[in-house]
Amino acid sequence: MSFLREGPVSLVARLVRSEALINEQLVLPAANRISFEFDTIDARMMAEEALATIADKGHRARLAVLKVLTTAEHFRYLTDVREVRDGQWYWITLLPRGKQSGPFAWASSLGDAGYGENVPLVLDEIRYLFSEGDSPLSPVGAAVGNERALAQAIAEGCKFPASAIGKSRVARNLLSGANPPHKIVVRDVGQASFCSAIDQRGNELFHLDAGWPISYNKKTASSKPVLTASDVPVILSHWDWDHLHGYHAVAGLAGGTWIAPVQRLGPGAKLVAQKLATSNRLLGVSSANVSAGSLWLGCCNGKVGNLNQTGLCVQTTLQSGKTVLFMGDADYDLVQPRLPSPPDFIVATHHGAKFNGSVVSPRGGSGRCVVSVGKGNGYGHPSEAAVLSHSAAGWSMSFTCERNGMPRGTRYLGP
Repeated sequence: MSFLREGPVSLVARLVRSEALINEQLVLPAANRISFEFDTIDARMMAEEALATIADKGHRARLAVLKVLTTAEHFRYLTDVREVRDGQWYWITLLPRGKQSGPFAWASSLGDAGYGENVPLVLDEIRYLFSEGDSPLSPVGAAVGNERALAQAIAEGCKFPASAIGKSRVARNLLSGANPPHKIVVRDVGQASFCSAIDQRGNELFHLDAGWPISYNKKTASSKPVLTASDVPVILSHWDWDHLHGYHAVAGLAGGTWIAPVQRLGPGAKLVAQKLATSNRLLGVSSANVSAGSLWLGCCNGKVGNLNQTGLCVQTTLQSGKTVLFMGDADYDLVQPRLPSPPDFIVATHHGAKFNGSVVSPRGGSGRCVVSVGKGNGYGHPSEAAVLSHSAAGWSMSFTCERNGMPRGTRYLGP
């Protein structure tokens, strides 16, 4: 039985994203609810045991993801935090649903196939501890001091593996050996992101992200047989679960070499990074760009600590000479340095969500864009405003979900 069902549960939690929910079954229209999502670990451990767990030397089932649903105002009231941002660490206590009133929460502990089971809970208490980059805080009292000390030890242990930093040259050498793709496959993985470059025979050359719906988006997954993939290189845009959950959920992905941005991590993400680094299959890229054969990798220059806006973007040249741009979840204006050339095809950023700035223009004034998105997701993706912005910029839109009479399914960009 999951430790989340054992009664009162305390977690050390890193906030990894917060996003408005406008299409959630339990949210009334205009309720202004925000999904606060955390990468967490069971707090009922000593620091040494917690660090062993995130290094995959302990009870990995004591790692969990958590979604708390409330308004921004109520979250700030509960935490006494004026500015809520990614990378903040909290002490959270949860109770079984029905034990008392409070903001609804859903959590899932790490199983053999990832974060699948969705346990309904209620938020009992949440305390802000610190933000990444803060100096160690002096304890206010013994209990609070112990909580902070444990959380700070875990946060320190969640740093990107040092042995995998500075691997841009190794990544360049690895990718330079890949033949130019014939097409890019934008897989139907529901509310997640998983694309693959294939040759004319359909053989996979490399993957762009490796996503699969996490527990609270599981309803958007396809009912078709479980996906498998080749253990070719994975280029990870950023360390968000709907872009990397396939490591656990899709057979084959865990065996490849992963090229990834150097970012701050939560406990569950650090376990993935550490396992890859231990087997010398994690290449951390933090330089401005990497040019390797048909591939160009750029870094997005968003606000420090924001996973979406500080990851990698990729432009790949197909055998036809046309190019495909893949942004992950970053705004188009954040590409650093500038793109080598205007793209012919794009995978829409952030599942078609709203974004800041302008849409990248297609070469020649028109091109095709695919939105990787799951119908019925709580975030309301794709945003109609974003779809209209892409269309106005010259992009012809298609979607992996059912939309406008078109059935859901995998889409292709190219040749």
